[in-house]
Amino acid sequence: MSMKAILIGGVFLAVAAAGTLAWGVSHRSRVRPKPVVQPIAFNHKRHHDEGLSCKDCHKYADERLEATMPSTRACLLCHEEELGKHPDEPKVREFARDGGEIPWIQVNRLVGHVRFSHVAHVKLAGMNCRDCHGDMEKEVEPVTRPQIDHLDMDRCMACHTAKGAKNNCMSCHK
Repeated sequence: MSMKAILIGGVFLAVAAAGTLAWGVSHRSRVRPKPVVQPIAFNHKRHHDEGLSCKDCHKYADERLEATMPSTRACLLCHEEELGKHPDEPKVREFARDGGEIPWIQVNRLVGHVRFSHVAHVKLAGMNCRDCHGDMEKEVEPVTRPQIDHLDMDRCMACHTAKGAKNNCMSCHK
């Protein structure tokens, strides 16, 4: 076989592999994962109506890369004594008594090649949680599926352009 044929074959294979990878990534984003069962039937609306903000439970949304899940200690600020408003309330004290955290299942994850910082978006860009997560203050069921499936590169780049943020590849990609 000639060197030209080998080179053309190699280019063909590289293009086919790239196309397959692109199809896989785009197809993956359209497949809805099965809902998970959270350890506590958390009602965002009820807590919002009691005057709590997102950052009361997701403490580090404006300080760290990740917003973090609600800690047992944060829940105990209100639920150390029985309030009797929800059948899952005793579970909070049980997790605390056993010395552990509530085993929340994280459902919002970006693909591995994307870099994201909550502090950059919340504190520096002044974004609201609802910009990505929707109107959580209306949700009466716990989060069991990703709320960020609507976010794709085009949407993120449009937001970056509108806010005057960097839009080069290395700003968001590893």
